[in-house]
Amino acid sequence: MIKIEKEKIGLQEYFYIGYLYLIILGIVSDAIFYGIFGVSYLNYTTILDALISPVSLLTNNWKLSLFLGFMFWLMYLYFTRWMFKFYQYLRVKKWYQKIYNIEKWDKRYEEMKKKKNLIPGMMFMFFLLFVSMRTGMGVGMSQKYASEDAVPNYTLIFKDNTKLDVRKIGQNSAYFFYFIPGERVITATPIADNLKQIKRLKKIAD
Repeated sequence: MIKIEKEKIGLQEYFYIGYLYLIILGIVSDAIFYGIFGVSYLNYTTILDALISPVSLLTNNWKLSLFLGFMFWLMYLYFTRWMFKFYQYLRVKKWYQKIYNIEKWDKRYEEMKKKKNLIPGMMFMFFLLFVSMRTGMGVGMSQKYASEDAVPNYTLIFKDNTKLDVRKIGQNSAYFFYFIPGERVITATPIADNLKQIKRLKKIAD
């Protein structure tokens, strides 16, 4: 009998999977975030913007990176240790045995112990965590600026040398997204066509 071995995923395949994962993560999270403000973000973005968006957000916000890193570590411990210990504790309980087919679940947990689906599962959980975090950020900002004026943290210097103090919401390779103090809608300004300089203001009141 000839045994057919499963094809192993090579480095190049992992690269493509990671590439697609970051693009989908960036598109979904940014579309939801800006959609909360009524902006159709897909009209303002590119594949490259979607690819670097999650990485840029994490590298520019160390507190957020620490939080997501901590949550990811907790998820790893849960999927590799705590989940199995919790199941071993429950499986001997009579009420649990009446509800679930123990033999069936024993087989499932044995398969999970082999960690065949650990990486896809962790990627999916991180996707949900990241998108939920971006959604929360968008909802929080929209509620805050709906009840009070946005405090400027950047000065935009246009090509005609006019200046405008604004509250930055986001930025990609082509557009700068911001609130003008006193307004309740986001403005998207093309960077290359309109802006000469973008200056960060000192002493930001977050």
